[in-house]
Amino acid sequence: MRYTHKEGLRNRRTGGRKTTTLLAVFLLAGGVYMLLNTLSPMLPPSADQAQATAKRLTAEQPKANENRIYIPQINVDIPVVLANGNEAAALEQGAVHRVPTNGDPSAGGNFVVAAHRFNIGLTPGATRAKSPFYHINLLNNGDQIYVDYEGKRYVYEIYEKDLVPPTAVEIEKRTDKPRLTMYSCELAGPAAGREVVYAKPVGTVAWSNGKPAVETL
Repeated sequence: MRYTHKEGLRNRRTGGRKTTTLLAVFLLAGGVYMLLNTLSPMLPPSADQAQATAKRLTAEQPKANENRIYIPQINVDIPVVLANGNEAAALEQGAVHRVPTNGDPSAGGNFVVAAHRFNIGLTPGATRAKSPFYHINLLNNGDQIYVDYEGKRYVYEIYEKDLVPPTAVEIEKRTDKPRLTMYSCELAGPAAGREVVYAKPVGTVAWSNGKPAVETL
C-alpha cells in the first residue's frame, strides 16, 4: 500500500471525527446521569416503600443505643444524632436533634429535628438517601411519626404545617407542652424559608410477647 499526502490527511481527519464523536457521547451520557441523579429524589415514595417502613416498626423493637425517626408516608427511616459542634457532618448521618436542652421525647418540651431537603450524592440512590426530608411537604395533619429515643418508641401525630422564613428561630424555643418540631429548608434553598411540621405526642409503643401496641397518653 502506498502512502500519499492526501490519504494521510484524510486518515487524520477521520480519527479526529471519531474522537469528537466519542467525546460527545461521553458528555451526553454524563449529562443524562447527572440529570437522573438530580431528579431521583422527586419520585414520590411508593406504597411498597411505606409498607416496608411500617413493617419494620412492628418487627423491630427500639434499641437503647440508637435513636431513630420513622415516617412511613414519605419512606423516612433514619438515625437521629447530635451535632456535637459539627452539624454539617451530623446531617450526613440522618436527622439532627437541634437544641437538646429545649426538649426531647422523654423530658418533654420542644423536640426539634432537622434534616436535609436535598443533598446530591454520587448515585441516584445516594442522593435519595442524603435527602430524607425531600417530601416533607407531602405530609398531612393526622399523619403519624414514630421516634425511637433511649430505648423507647414514641408516637406523634401531625397537627400543623407551616412555611417560615430562615430567621424564625422561635420554632426551636422550648415549649410548655411536649411537641415534635420537624423542619427542612425550602427546595429553592435555605434563604427561601423552611418547611415546618408540628406534631403532638399521642402515646408510646409497648411490646408484649414480641408484638407492639400503642399505649395512648
